[in-house]
Amino acid sequence: MSVVKSALVFAASAIAFAAWAEDEDTAKTEEAAKTEEAAKPTEAKVSPKTAFTLLPLCRLVEGEVFTRQTEGEWVAAEEGKFYPLGTSYKTGENSKLVLAFGPEATVAIDANAEFGTRNQAVGETTRKIVLVSGTVNVKLPDNLPEGAFFVAAPGFLVKNPAGESRYEYKKCGDGDCAVVRCVTGALSVEGRHFEIPQMRAANEFSIATSSDGLVTEFKGNSGDFAIKLDQGIGTKTEIDDSGKVDEKSTKAVKEWRISPATRVMITRAVPSIGERMSVHTMCFDAAGQCKSECVFCEGRAEINSGELVAKDEKDQSEVAKKAAETTTEEAADEDEGEDKKDAKSEKKEEKKEESTEE
Repeated sequence: MSVVKSALVFAASAIAFAAWAEDEDTAKTEEAAKTEEAAKPTEAKVSPKTAFTLLPLCRLVEGEVFTRQTEGEWVAAEEGKFYPLGTSYKTGENSKLVLAFGPEATVAIDANAEFGTRNQAVGETTRKIVLVSGTVNVKLPDNLPEGAFFVAAPGFLVKNPAGESRYEYKKCGDGDCAVVRCVTGALSVEGRHFEIPQMRAANEFSIATSSDGLVTEFKGNSGDFAIKLDQGIGTKTEIDDSGKVDEKSTKAVKEWRISPATRVMITRAVPSIGERMSVHTMCFDAAGQCKSECVFCEGRAEINSGELVAKDEKDQSEVAKKAAETTTEEAADEDEGEDKKDAKSEKKEEKKEESTEE
């Protein structure tokens, strides 16, 4: 009996020791992994001077590919030739172009596409392309520094693209339409009254801009990311230790999540009197319901509806009513300002007449 008991005790001790040894090995492995991870050097940012060559190179030309200098005539592109910045490129049917800005920086277009490069001063290290039509594929190093590369269109500007990104651009109706997709890496987008701080891999949205730039509409296609919408100038009340109340002007921003089928609408209006533009922003969920709305006048804290949130159809009608009232107040304030100016001018004229009679 004592022999069996001793065997059981020994077996239990062996199991406990094996478990302890396994835990010890796991701890050592985790510690070694942490040490190895900490010892890894951080990937250094590559300089634009080394990322980009002085002039872009036509690395691949297939089919009908043409180039044009400023406002000159279109001529056939030559593979292996360097072209000056400020050149435009376009392709015909069943054609392809790969333009290399550096060893790992390329812009590629397939059939029936066009883009241009920005002309710039000698010594400037940044690069910028302008979308004209078709699909444009951009591939850049992941470790480019901020402000090294830009993709421009009339209604938006893509900043700091890293990795692969794709842009589909065309004229549609009274304006233009584009699809922006971050394939790998990251990028940011900005424009008048909006900013997308960061898009990651597989994030995509569509954007439509009217020809006069007064209407901008976004629609989420894939992924989930934030857009920051300008909501004018607001007031912030601060109370110091002595109890003194101080109101300070501050920039108001609404953050909205862009996901599939969600939409954002920005409409702008130029007043008949005055120069400040009135802006109306609306955010819609995937079901098409307006969830956030704001009306404001640029640079004027006193003309700002603040965020108007509708919970149901009844609230939506109230929100629309308040937005309309805010716009009416803005127009009335502008008219009042002009009336005051006219009154002052009349008084000055009266004084001049009196002094002339004397």
